[in-house]
Formats: sequence, structure tokens, C-alpha cells
Amino acid sequence: MTLSDLLDDVFGALPEDRRKMVQAMVDEYGAGENLRLLLALVASADRRERRLARLLVNDIDRQELARENK
Repeated sequence: MTLSDLLDDVFGALPEDRRKMVQAMVDEYGAGENLRLLLALVASADRRERRLARLLVNDIDRQELARENK
């Protein structure tokens, strides 16, 4: 399975409203396959999964900021 196939599967399984949200972001900001897949995965996540993803992103941002300030 290729990344493109996976993206098609995930994007295709999204409800129409979520698909439109992802497409609007891609249209506005541009996105390669990796980012489109990430956006589609986030759009398919439930509330708890999105919260955990936000926690991870916040931790990564803090870690990068700490590295930059050394």
C-alpha cells in the first residue's frame, strides 16, 4: 500500500463535513501527501484522540523551544 492509497482510504472514509474542512485547509495553506494524511487522520479522530494529539504537539513544541534556548 502506498501513502497515496492510504490517504485516499482515510480521506474517503471521512464524513462529508470533515472532508470539506480538510480540503479547505489544504486549499488555503497547501499540503503535501504527508500533511494531507495527517490532517485527515486528525479529522477522523474522536475528541479524546484529538486531545492526546494536542498534548503531544504541545510537548514537542516545549521540547524544541527548550533546545533552542540552550
